[in-house]
Order: sequence, then structure tokens, then C-alpha cells
Amino acid sequence: METCKLRKESLVFAKMQGYSFKLSDIKWQLDKENSIFPHKIADKMPESMRIGYLTTLAYFSAEYSAGYTKNINQIFSQWLGMIDIKTIDANAVYQLNVNLGPEKNYKLNSIKKFLTKWKKLGYVGVETSALTMLEKIKVKTNLTGEAVKRRDPNSGPLTGEELEIVLEIISNLLKEDKIPMYLYCYVILLATTGRRPLQLTSLKAKDLIRTGEGCFLNIPKVKQRKDFRSEFSLVSIDDCLYEKLTNLIDMNQKNIEDSVSQSIGHIKYELPIFMDAKKSVSIQSDQSLNTIIATDFLHMKNSFISRKLNALTTKFNIGLSRNNESVRLNARRFRYTLGSRLAKEGASVEVIAKALDHKSINSSGIYVKNSPDNVHDIDMKLHSFFEPLSKIFQGSDSTQNKKLFTEYVLNSFGFTDCKHKHIECFTCKNFTAWSSK
Repeated sequence: METCKLRKESLVFAKMQGYSFKLSDIKWQLDKENSIFPHKIADKMPESMRIGYLTTLAYFSAEYSAGYTKNINQIFSQWLGMIDIKTIDANAVYQLNVNLGPEKNYKLNSIKKFLTKWKKLGYVGVETSALTMLEKIKVKTNLTGEAVKRRDPNSGPLTGEELEIVLEIISNLLKEDKIPMYLYCYVILLATTGRRPLQLTSLKAKDLIRTGEGCFLNIPKVKQRKDFRSEFSLVSIDDCLYEKLTNLIDMNQKNIEDSVSQSIGHIKYELPIFMDAKKSVSIQSDQSLNTIIATDFLHMKNSFISRKLNALTTKFNIGLSRNNESVRLNARRFRYTLGSRLAKEGASVEVIAKALDHKSINSSGIYVKNSPDNVHDIDMKLHSFFEPLSKIFQGSDSTQNKKLFTEYVLNSFGFTDCKHKHIECFTCKNFTAWSSK
């Protein structure tokens, strides 16, 4: 592929506002968090395939999230590191599927979408046999909630006691000025809202709302192919957290004003709540703040705040794990914890889905299915059913246990002895009457 031809290409605008690149650029910056180096992958391909790969990847950069595009680039890196691809055909797809294995087989969904687009764009490199093979392969869904199912002490939901201790320690650390305000607010929001890191780092000051009905946060939706801050869900917060977030916003305003040496009161509420301090002090007075704050440039990186959260337990020796090790804290564990607590309190799948901002109830069902209280209730119900049966088979007081079993069936499943001759079920038109004797 001739580099000079690429340099004539116009700018490609990434999905995240404020980011663009040319196909010839070595590095494509897609948002504040994600960048890719697609030529490292394209250079391993035959020359005839390279323009097709780069053009299709550029399309995905403009239409899909930065993280999604980056994952596709990483899959191709793995693919080309495994086999020497002359063209993407059925055999190449088969080899990738074998390499991914059953646990990561779900990644083929992204590849299928990518290769289909590549083919539709009219570039060489993707054979029809590859798409046919992708149709034949049974792609498993990504396994979710495994840590919840196992109630993993390291990565699963925190117990009520563990969560209480963590929140108490976090509160004390803030009072002792041992952690910054942004980290305290981040932890409390994770625990009380169960939102994803990107949702919290996308917050702006104007999302903090106080009305006569209380205090709220208007939290952006993500992971549903949404544009940056295009859709929101309103979440209630308490007065204490509202005051802490207000203080954090004031601190952010001061940092910017110290950097540009002018008042920014007129755009204060456009500032991010979780702001990248290094970028804020690098702003020059002649730069257009209105342009900057329209993008995610000043928003804190998810990776940065996640590292700060993860380091809390080792730095301050928060040792309360069930396996006698330092508790591991991350956003996902707080999310699991909120979902599990709601299930324990008897919340429906729909309520849990709304609380965790799930697109559908499919992921939320894992909390209800694996609630310890549900297991206990099921065990208690089945105990009355199986105990008399077990004693009958053991020959222990058969007459009395037959009576207990019949009474249990009558009381629990809607049977009724109508004429003292037989038992009928009024809930099933196909039920055949049977003797009560």
C-alpha cells in the first residue's frame, strides 16, 4: 500500500467529539482513554489487504465506541500473531475460533460485524467463505456474573459487613485528609449507584441537581452505542454526598481559574466533576475553554481513578477479606454488591436492571438466581416435600408420612378433595383425576 495515497486521505472524525486522525497516522487517538496503532497490524498483512483493514477500522472508529474499536484491533493482533494470513477465508476464521477457545468464542461476534463491513465496502481481503464459516460456528454468549455465582471473596460482591467497614474507613480517611475528595466521592457513588466508571467520569457539574424533592445526579448512559453524554438517568443521592460533590466542583473551578488567570463562573457547570488535574493546569489562557469542555479532554481517565481505588487497600491496609487477605476493591465489585443487596431485599429483576442501568434484564437475573436468601427459601420449601417421602422409602411410619405428604401437596399446589373421592387440579385442563386413597 502506497503511503503517499494515504496522506491524501481526509480527516476521519472519531465517535468521541474532538478527536480525529488520518489513515496514514501511526497513532489514532480515539478518546481520552483509548488510542490504537493500526499500522502495526496492517503491516503484517499482504499489501492488497492493508487499505481494506485500515478503512474498515476507521469506519468503526467513527461509528462505534473507542473501546469497541480497540478490542477489534487487539483481536486482529492476536489473529495475525497466530497464523500467516494471505487472505481471510474459512480456514483463517476456523483457526481463530480454535485459538479463542470456548471461553472467548464470543469475540467472533465483533469479528463477524467487522468482516461483513469490510466486504460491503468493496475492499479485497475477505472471502465469502469466511462469512459462511462465521455463520456456521456456534458463538457462545459472553459469560457474565461468574464471580456473583461463586460469591468469589476476591472478585464477587462484598458482604454487608465488608461494605460497611469499607465505607467507614473511606470516611475516616477523608476526615484525616489522607485521601483526596474526588476519590471519596467516587467510592461513595460506586457503592450507592452501582454505575460503571465511564459513567461517573463522564459527569459534569451541571448533572448535580437539587430540587424541592431532594438531591439528584443525572448520570450519562454508556455501553449502549450512545454518543458522549446523549442520554441520562436520574439517580437520587443524599445531602451529604451532594455537599461533597459541590465542594469538589468548587475545587475544580479554582484549579482552572488559577491556570488561565481569569474567572470561569459562566462555564463552571460545564466542567467535569471528576477532572484530570494535570490537564487542567496545562490549559493556556488563550485556549478556547468552550471548545475544550465540549469534549472529554478534561475528564479523568478511568484507568487513573481505577488504579487509585485499587491501591487503597494496600496503602491503608484494609484487611477484611473472607480469605484473610487485603480486600480487593474495584468498580465491578461495588456493582455486584448493589445488585446482590437489592436481590436480597426482594427487588424484582426489572428493578435491579434499572438500578444498574442495564439495557435488558438478561444480566440482572444473575443476582436473583444467586441470592442466598432465595436458596434458603427454596431449601425450606423442598424440605417439607422430600422429608415425608424420604421416610416412606425408609419404611418409617408409612401411614403417617403418606398423610403428611398428601397434606403438603393439597396445601401447596392447589389440589382439592372436591367429593371426597378424588383430587382435581383446577389450574390445568389436561389434568387426569387420581385417587386420594
